[in-house]
Amino acid sequence: MVILLFVIFLAIALFLGQAALSLFLGIFLAFVNNKFTLKPISVNGSNFLKAGIICLGGTISLKALGDISTDYIPMVSLYVLSIMIFGTLLGKLIKLPRNLTLLLVSGTAICGGTAIASLAPIIKAKSEDLVASISLVFLLNAIAIILFPYIGEYYEMTNEEFGIFSALTIHDTASVVGTASLYSDESVTYASITKLGRTLWIVPLLIGASIYTKSDNKDYEFPYFILVFLAFVIIGNTLGVDEEIKSIMKRVSIALFQIGLFMIGYKFQLNTILNLSIKPVLFAVSIWITIIALTLLVFHV
Repeated sequence: MVILLFVIFLAIALFLGQAALSLFLGIFLAFVNNKFTLKPISVNGSNFLKAGIICLGGTISLKALGDISTDYIPMVSLYVLSIMIFGTLLGKLIKLPRNLTLLLVSGTAICGGTAIASLAPIIKAKSEDLVASISLVFLLNAIAIILFPYIGEYYEMTNEEFGIFSALTIHDTASVVGTASLYSDESVTYASITKLGRTLWIVPLLIGASIYTKSDNKDYEFPYFILVFLAFVIIGNTLGVDEEIKSIMKRVSIALFQIGLFMIGYKFQLNTILNLSIKPVLFAVSIWITIIALTLLVFHV
């Protein structure tokens, strides 16, 4: 019964072809499971989103990768460092537990759940802090996927601006690309390349955390899919892939995004969000709103 419902809802999501609707259908199916106490299927939507990003790499021009990186990596680095400093100071000001502050700040500044899950074993974070951080990041990502395209239209952002805006203000790489895909294909290119600059900051983060905590714990996972993404960019340009194949790869990438978002919605647990204390929620939301506001000022002042 559960598998049949899962397949039907996923098929509807793919047929409709809208990323936001895929997310909503996944959330709705999760509520159906809870309502009728059905045993949920174990799924990992992030893997499909990562596969979509990798597939997208084969369609990106190497020149575009170089140009965008040169233009925006300095801005990305400034964003990451500013968020880390501001978030750490704000956490101390409101007396949020140190590890919870580090997890939320790292997830906001760098790459969402990947940064949080990678950092947690190094700083020996409590499981409840890990769950709280990832739950908050998931919730904010879901809000971004729903609202950001409307923000882009309201401010009449160009495809380039919306791609950069998404890359600077949304936590997870997959959610960045998923949101940009709702706006335009060009936005996806700018978003994925710019977000790459944020994601690579995970390396100094983990090294610094290891030195600071003097931890030998190696139980963390570097986002290797980013390296595969870069490899696909290089292969796609070196082999001279024609436009018809690139078009197919782009459609496959979009389908993978839809599947991933559906599965992420399916894992949504309302109780986890409702059980969070108010302080970390206000902390995460405050930093996020500040980043969004400053980014909008950068583009429109």
